[in-house]
Amino acid sequence: MMGRIRAGLTSVLLVMASVTVCPQRAGAEAPSGALYVTTLPSGADVWVDGTYVGRAPVLVDALPVGHHSLTITKTGWVVQEVDVRVASGATEMSSTHLVAGPRALAGDAAGTLVLRSLPPGAELELDGVSLSGPIPQGMTIPAGRHRLTATTARGKVTRSVTILPDTSTEVVMSEPREGDTRSAIVAPAEDYLPTNNFSVEGNKVVVRYGGHLVVGYLGARQVRVDGTTTSYDGAPQTIDGKLYLPLALLEKLADDSSNGH
Repeated sequence: MMGRIRAGLTSVLLVMASVTVCPQRAGAEAPSGALYVTTLPSGADVWVDGTYVGRAPVLVDALPVGHHSLTITKTGWVVQEVDVRVASGATEMSSTHLVAGPRALAGDAAGTLVLRSLPPGAELELDGVSLSGPIPQGMTIPAGRHRLTATTARGKVTRSVTILPDTSTEVVMSEPREGDTRSAIVAPAEDYLPTNNFSVEGNKVVVRYGGHLVVGYLGARQVRVDGTTTSYDGAPQTIDGKLYLPLALLEKLADDSSNGH
């Protein structure tokens, strides 16, 4: 009699053990995805569902599938609330252009201007004021909108650029070709795209992101986007070991991904 009772208790305990293990196994296999968050200017603090995850650009992995709430803050800029949806096994892109608050572009706020491809012997003016002497690699200037003019033997090259606080802005000052009105500003690819979505093999640049395929070459302004050739004033280039791409191209990729295109 006691033997049958012990056997029955053993069977019950085994059943209970199997019931407690199953939910843990199911939870470990729950589908998840990732989120890559970038901001302009970069360096904004990012929260996901109320949990701080770091400063943009930041990759947040192993997020449960479904909708999540982003809170993006940066001193002097308007707080942004963004709703995103994470899909199973995918990396979603969230790119936010911050809105300047009352103090963001005021007072002593400043950023760095870096000139690329400045024609030899060019005379440079910033907001109508001539810059004498050697042109430094990077110039710290007040945040806000500025106008650059380079005068060469072939004429003038003029660029309008917005300098953001605590942000390095690269501007290509090469002489424009006829009919070319695209942006000459380039930006680090890693500030807009996950690093595993672009590569440089020799002089060839390949970007696969958000359903787009981009193929270009270092120093060449013509870039093939989904089989169609597009011309940019700023060419792909490497600076200090980092890949820089035309800002207009990076913004298109980021915006298309954010909008689900």
